[in-house]
Amino acid sequence: MAAATHLRSISLPTRPHSLVLKADQELQRLRSCVSVSPSAQSLCALLQELCDVHEYVEEIVRLPTHWDALRLPRHRRLVEGELEASVALLDLCGTARDGLAAAKEQVRDLRSLLRRRRAGAKVEAAYVGSLKKVARAIRREHQCAGRRSASAAVVSDDSSCGAPTPVAMLAEARELTVSLLQSSVEALLRQVTRPAGASSRWSLVSRALMHSRSMAASGEEQEGAHAAADADELVFVGSCSFGAKDVTSGAMRLKAAQSHLQALEGCIQGLEDGLERLFRNLIKSRVCLLDCREYLYSSCPELSRTTE
Repeated sequence: MAAATHLRSISLPTRPHSLVLKADQELQRLRSCVSVSPSAQSLCALLQELCDVHEYVEEIVRLPTHWDALRLPRHRRLVEGELEASVALLDLCGTARDGLAAAKEQVRDLRSLLRRRRAGAKVEAAYVGSLKKVARAIRREHQCAGRRSASAAVVSDDSSCGAPTPVAMLAEARELTVSLLQSSVEALLRQVTRPAGASSRWSLVSRALMHSRSMAASGEEQEGAHAAADADELVFVGSCSFGAKDVTSGAMRLKAAQSHLQALEGCIQGLEDGLERLFRNLIKSRVCLLDCREYLYSSCPELSRTTE
């Protein structure tokens, strides 16, 4: 009776939470989808699915076990790093939203120019410029992300136990977000600019207008002058995500170009809707991390003094 009974607890590896498994599977699936250069239409759906993943990751951060781990003083620098990265990603999403809004207006201008049979080279150049501005922001974020990853690796080594699961998943979701935005910009650029390797220097809208003027002209010589462009137009329209096949007349080319631009406008709108939802998700994740940091500083006042 006097002898105390000592029970030894055996600690077995814990199985990851079902939400962690689900988010990880979705991250892997989306990563493979983005890697194969999806079409502009597919990217709209992928962006919505990426928003779902961000919501899963936020729930993972708030799981009691993960929440308690993130609030440990030794993970303060990891939390601070994620807060810094979240600001950069929010800025990138804001730049992407502005670029898409400008590109959508320029597509509308191109449709108006087509209806009035007027040249749209300047508007096309503005469309390309709006998207290339986003592309430059994405390249800068890639460079910054590389530096942050190197810094995070050092912090993880110092903590002797690696980064907690929610931090690792936040980083993966952020990396996938940048890759998807890059694929979206590249896909939208392909919708108006001429295809690589085409013999014609004219874009979709320019060629449609050129053929329209050919039809209006009475001389057969003008028709012959643009015969070489016919083949390029057929190849280009057939290769576009929204192009019409077997275009055989100038009127049909104009109609195909209008349909292409209308679908492109709808695609940009879909991406804008996805970005709006993504922006809200990123704000919520950032608020979650701010709550975590606030707890750290309130429970350990010496931490706030070391950062001043």
